[in-house]
Amino acid sequence: MTVVNTCPDSTALWCVNKPANSAAGTDPSLPQKIVPCFTPGTAIATPRGEILVEDLKVGARVLTRDNGIRHINWVGHKSVTTDDLKTTPGIRPIFIKAGALGDGLPERDMLVSPYHRVLIVSEMAQMYFEQNEVLVYAKDLTKIDGVKIGAPQDLTYVHFMCEHHEVVLSNGTWTETFQPGDYSLRGVDEDQREELFQLFPQLATMEGLKQYRAARKTLQRKETKVLFKS
Repeated sequence: MTVVNTCPDSTALWCVNKPANSAAGTDPSLPQKIVPCFTPGTAIATPRGEILVEDLKVGARVLTRDNGIRHINWVGHKSVTTDDLKTTPGIRPIFIKAGALGDGLPERDMLVSPYHRVLIVSEMAQMYFEQNEVLVYAKDLTKIDGVKIGAPQDLTYVHFMCEHHEVVLSNGTWTETFQPGDYSLRGVDEDQREELFQLFPQLATMEGLKQYRAARKTLQRKETKVLFKS
């Protein structure tokens, strides 16, 4: 099986509440928070060569699997602290060792958020799901050697969005761009959310969100287990 690599769809569980008894005394009524997908140091393929994700700006061009060269319309950042990751384990990053996904991919070690989706290309996917390319959540790949939950440490999650949901190269392996959804937009800081609505006014409605389709079928945990059961 060849695993080619890829963040959130309209039903992704990117929202997590800190527990009421957390060390920081978090109020459980606080809005749920989303964690965008990449971390600094991840190299994104562009027509100019690889550029670190933290250096990408609105208007930059990236290489996509389906639609050639596309422009970035939005970039988002969210900082999380060591305490955040200790009190809310569900947002701890997933470490993917170089080569862990097969065929030498990724080309370098990488950290992504747990609900960052990875592109899987395999005959098994075609057999079970009638598609040879599917998306799976990074958190569901931890049974693979070289993929594990990362240590809690201060970090920044970074993601970017194009006009459509795209699949792009990060550290040499295919990954997705940000896909907005009701849950994901709730976790974006208010100023960033307003910026998104200005760029994509259709996202302010549920009907508009439904039209922002995922680039591939997304497997749930049980389906991912079937894919890797052998």
